[in-house]
Amino acid sequence: MEIKINRKKIGDKNPCYTIAEAGANHDGSLEKAFKLIDAAFEARADSIKFQTYKASKLVTKNAPKYWVDDKEDESQFDVFKRLDTLIEDDWKQIFEYSNKKDITCFSTPFDEESVDLLYKFDVVAFKIASADITHIPLIKHIAAKKLPIFISTGMASDEEINEAISTIEDAGNNQIIIMHCITSYPTEPQDANLEMIRTLTKKYPDYVVGYSDHTIETIIPVCSIFYGAKCIEKHFTFDTKLTQSPDHRLSLDTKEFAQLVEQLRLAEISKGSSHRAGFTAESEAVKYARRSICSTKMIPKGSKITKDMLIIKRPGTGIYPKFIDKVVGCIAKKDIEGDTPIMWKDIAES
Repeated sequence: MEIKINRKKIGDKNPCYTIAEAGANHDGSLEKAFKLIDAAFEARADSIKFQTYKASKLVTKNAPKYWVDDKEDESQFDVFKRLDTLIEDDWKQIFEYSNKKDITCFSTPFDEESVDLLYKFDVVAFKIASADITHIPLIKHIAAKKLPIFISTGMASDEEINEAISTIEDAGNNQIIIMHCITSYPTEPQDANLEMIRTLTKKYPDYVVGYSDHTIETIIPVCSIFYGAKCIEKHFTFDTKLTQSPDHRLSLDTKEFAQLVEQLRLAEISKGSSHRAGFTAESEAVKYARRSICSTKMIPKGSKITKDMLIIKRPGTGIYPKFIDKVVGCIAKKDIEGDTPIMWKDIAES
């Protein structure tokens, strides 16, 4: 399976697709949103993703937070309300600026109005958050737009994942990227459960599978490459010292995200093939690190070769050691210098 988003393809034979998850790290500021786009471009991310919502449509005013921070006296509503101040024209400018910077921009909508707003600005893909995998009406509305959909599977059971995917399929949309995810902020390495990437790949062979990461630093998402992740989403900011959005503390900055991209590319090229093949890198070792049958002393032309005339030494440019019993008893066709690899052309059967 292969999904195309702008000029980039996501799938088996393509480089791992990277998403700089800016979320609400714009802190409600258009200027900061532009800085995030600039930083993602500088970090060589394939795309930048935001979150689009209104707190009043997302959460009740007294809903407790599901993440841990040092602000115990505020609710989810309090957090989301101070971050939902971007207006329609701001989003229009965000997409225009991304296009100008030539970096793909899309978003996670949390209500149908946000879906329509993003679609109005020619968004190229949608993301469904882990928390909304059971929000079937929202999934139907997104799927009907017939654009590629990244869907995170944090907290979800097998049945819930299957229902969400079936909902998208029933809308006639098969452009699905399934993102393994653990909804824990931050996720501890022992909870990452990367093996689920293989499970999802096996269960949904017709779809691309990726990984949405909430661990600290880069080692876990890099490891996900070896489990088959074709797409990596990682929280991103231009300044981890900012505090307005709770995600800044979990995010990679520009330099760190660029390092992630570089590490992913190294991981990809190091995977190689499932079959042992001849490698150009080993060609010199094949010749000079292996052994061959060598002479222990000068062997005159016409001499019958005895075992005491032979030794197995490096380099491997002569007759392979496994043929030593065949060489014993052969006749030297020429003078063979001592301490020299013996070639088949140098000997003949007696």
